[in-house]
Formats: sequence, structure tokens, C-alpha cells
Amino acid sequence: MIKKSILTLLPGLFLFLYGVKGYCQTYHEEDWKKVEVYIHKNWHTSKTDSANTSWLRYTGLVPPKPFMAIAKGHSLLFYWDNYFTNKGLLLIDTLGVYAKNGVDNLLWEVDTIGFVPNANINWGMNRSQTPYLALMVYDIYQINKDKVWLKKAYGTLKKEYHFWTDTSICSMENHNTTIRGLQRFYHHASLNELSDLYASCYERGLLQEHPDSVDLDNKLRIAGNFTTEAATGMDFTPRFENRCTDFIAVDLNSNLYRYETLFHWMVKELDLKDEPNWKLQAKKRKTLINKYCWDKEKGTYMDYDFKNKRFSSVSSIACLYPLVMGIATKEQAKKTLKSLHCYEYEYGITICEKKTKPLSYQWDYPAGWPPIYLLTAQALVNYGYKEEACRICSKYLDIVAKNFETPNPNTYKPNGSSTELVREPGAIYEKYNVVTGGINDLEYPANEFFGWSAGVYIWCLDFYRKNN
Repeated sequence: MIKKSILTLLPGLFLFLYGVKGYCQTYHEEDWKKVEVYIHKNWHTSKTDSANTSWLRYTGLVPPKPFMAIAKGHSLLFYWDNYFTNKGLLLIDTLGVYAKNGVDNLLWEVDTIGFVPNANINWGMNRSQTPYLALMVYDIYQINKDKVWLKKAYGTLKKEYHFWTDTSICSMENHNTTIRGLQRFYHHASLNELSDLYASCYERGLLQEHPDSVDLDNKLRIAGNFTTEAATGMDFTPRFENRCTDFIAVDLNSNLYRYETLFHWMVKELDLKDEPNWKLQAKKRKTLINKYCWDKEKGTYMDYDFKNKRFSSVSSIACLYPLVMGIATKEQAKKTLKSLHCYEYEYGITICEKKTKPLSYQWDYPAGWPPIYLLTAQALVNYGYKEEACRICSKYLDIVAKNFETPNPNTYKPNGSSTELVREPGAIYEKYNVVTGGINDLEYPANEFFGWSAGVYIWCLDFYRKNN
């Protein structure tokens, strides 16, 4: 029995230690350097004045400070994108001017409307996204050491935390689950917004039934779950079986745990009195996450379906969030990382395990989204796997450099257009394909020079150089 179990584990252990599918670097420092120079030259700020007209027309939310542009030709302020953008930006802009501006803008949104919207434009205002603002504040404070700023930010962050944890009937969104102390994603979309989203999802091929053939109640239920999925930042994904409102998401609750540990740190750093016992709150959430989101049989973390009292049928890279946020024990981390081969391919990390599914989703196999590379590397290094973290970073550096030199595919069609456009060499992109090593144009063509693509690239390059 012992010999059999060891033999069963060997293939997974081999893949974890040495990479997958015979991976070897095909691009090296000189190739990576070209992309680094390109990022330094092309990263530019979004001047809010130029976006005032469109933002005011839709939302009235015009961030007060210039911030790093999210993509070529875009001036939108997205939420969780900022965390990954800043990770690289803070290595370039060592004074943290534009990184701090972006964080100040997000804090301003909380003070203005009570939460951070997905994006400050009409379609992004009816939900938030996976909360990272406390983590961004922590990163900025490590540079400026401004306790006056930190104290004000702490007050604002507590408002955002209340948005996620408010159990009253007056809450803006219903994040409650049957497990008191664990939250779910949700939304506050209007009936018209939900109806419009259903039609949009049908046009994108995410739904098979025409809007006219679905009764209103079902249409609102289906669209409500899609809107809630958008709040995860993974729009869209099979993680939640198209029933996102029924799930305790492991990433959301891991991040809220990190909020609680950071609040505990802030109270000590600022020497505040009469504040909540954040350390106790974090301990309670950690216990609940390990009780409901740890799958002992699989040896990994999973999203938990609290309605049907079972785990999701789809394993995802979200299993690493408890490792990123320091929830997992060393033994849990070791077991979780044995399943990394389910998501790792020649050109990096994908979102969900490969399975036959009725629909094609952006946040699924074989998509490689930049933030997942960084989160995976963070999870690995947190538990002492520095060499493996370097491997993941090098895979991201490779896939970006590969398409910087020779974009693949080299043509694309803008949404709603039959005209085929040519991609010229010398750009980085929003999303990639970890199997082909190409650009991922699923659902819509990948944007050039996306903020988190640049941020993750600079972070991975810095990490690789320091640890090799």
C-alpha cells in the first residue's frame, strides 16, 4: 500500500519540481530586456480631463488624480487591475507617485459611493470586484511611511469592509451565505441592466436560449449570476457552474482574511484605541475557510456551494489564494501545490482544470491571464518554493517576449467588424494562451499594453533577476 501510494504521487511531484511537458526557456535576458525597455517607454498616465465627458455622462465618477492608463486608448479606472499594475509600477516609479494616485482614486470612490466599482463607467457600476484595496494601501505605506495618510485610508477601508460584510437589510448588496462569517460575491444591478446583460451574453455565445424565449424570472436569475461572476474579476468562468450566487468563493474570503490581518497591523502601527479585535476576526475566518473550503479528499482548496453543501465540480487556480494570503498550513500548501500540474502548461498557468464543458469561457483553460502568474509565484515563494516561483515567472516573461517579437495570431478582427487588421511586432497584450503560447482573442481581441500585463512583467523580471 505504501509503495503504491508513493508511485501514485511521483508523476505529480516530478511535474511540480521540474515543470511540465519538457519546458525549457526559449527566450532569454536580451529578449526580456526589449520588452522592459518598451514598457518603460510606453507606460503613460491617464489624464482625467480627457475622460471627463464620457465618465460624467455615465457615472459622474471622475477620479481626482492622474493614474497609470489601463490600456492603449483606455482611460477607465478598474479595481483589481490596479493591484497588479502597481506591483510592477512601484519597481519603476520608486517614489510611488502614480501608484499612490491610483490607490487614492479607489479610496475616493469608497468615500464617494461606499464601495469600489468594477469600473467607473455605466456597465461597471453595479458590482465591485475581488477586494485588493487594503493590500494596495499596505504597499504604498511601505514607501511613504505617511501615518496621517494611513489613518485616513484605514477609516475608508473599514467602509469598504462593511460593504462586503454588512448583514443588515439595508446593505447595498447581499453578500450573506448560510455560513455566518463567510461571504459570497453579489451585485446590485437593476432589472433593466440584468435584461441587457442577458442579451449581451447571448450575443457573445455564452447562452444558448434567445432572450425572447426565456421568461423574465429565469432571465433575471441567469443574468444575476453572470453579473455576480463579473464581480469576481473572472468574467466569465466555469468555476461556479453558472450559479455564482450559491458559492462561497475561496478568493473573496481569503482576501477578506487579509484585510482583517492588515487592519490588525494598522491598529498597532497607528497605536489606535477602541478598535475591533481584528486578530480574532481573522482567526475566525481562517477557521471557517479551512472548514468549508478545504477539500480533504482532493487535498486542495475549493469554492464551496453552500446551497447544495458540496464543493464546486470545477477545480481552479483560486485554490492558491489561501497560500497567497497566508491561511494554509505548510502541509496544506504542500498538498495544494501537488495539483499545480493541473493548471501549468508550457507557457504558464491557466485558470481551471481541463474538462469538457458546454460553453467556452475566457477565465478557463487554456487562458493565461497575467495576474494568475503573479499570484502563483507569490503562493510558491510564501511557502519556500523559490525555484518553482522563478519557473512560473520565466514562463510569463517568455510568452510576452514571444508575442512581442512575433504576434500570434498576427491578424484579428475588432468586435463587430468583418475587417481583418494586422498586428505589428513590438507590443504586449492583455491575455495569452498557455498551450499555444499565442495571444488570447477569445470573445474579444486582446488589448495592447494592458496595465496588469506591464505590471506583472516588471514584477516577474525583477523577481527572476533577484533569485537567479
